[in-house]
Amino acid sequence: VAALPDRVEAAGGTTLMPPMDITDYGRLAIFADPAGAVFGVWQAGPHQGAELLDQAGSVVWCELATRDVDEAKAFYHAVFGWQPVDRPSGPVAYTVFSSHGTEVAGMIPMVDDEWPADLPPHWMIYFGVDDCGATAARAEQLGGGVVVPPRDIPPGRFAVLSDPQGGMFSVISMGPPMPGAARR
Repeated sequence: VAALPDRVEAAGGTTLMPPMDITDYGRLAIFADPAGAVFGVWQAGPHQGAELLDQAGSVVWCELATRDVDEAKAFYHAVFGWQPVDRPSGPVAYTVFSSHGTEVAGMIPMVDDEWPADLPPHWMIYFGVDDCGATAARAEQLGGGVVVPPRDIPPGRFAVLSDPQGGMFSVISMGPPMPGAARR
């Protein structure tokens, strides 16, 4: 983590919170890419981070939404060494970032009317759920909101939800793996 501020800033990003110890659990830093999408990094100590992935109730995917895809590809490659691979997805290409042969995140261009002009570039976290529609309904019952109603996409059925304070996240009921796609 100590080397990241220099790499982030050399690639055009900004350090929002320099590396700091989180008691003895590990180290944390917060940055923004050149378009302003905020992300955090974790250097594990005794606390490794998420111990459960790719199952209902856990993180299954992270995705960058940005208006400058080429700038983002260059930035995340320079900072993390991620390799971007474009995959056709309707009228635009969806980018998958890989690290050492493992898919680690995706990127979607904010190019059509579904993306309000005042919505800034951002990272979205996806949590796996067994039933996307039921989860969206439950979020509303608990005082949250449905920002994007459940809809089908190639990997499964997803929705964008908000918590009662306005924090946004996505949920997805994963379908069968797409041909040629690897899951973490």
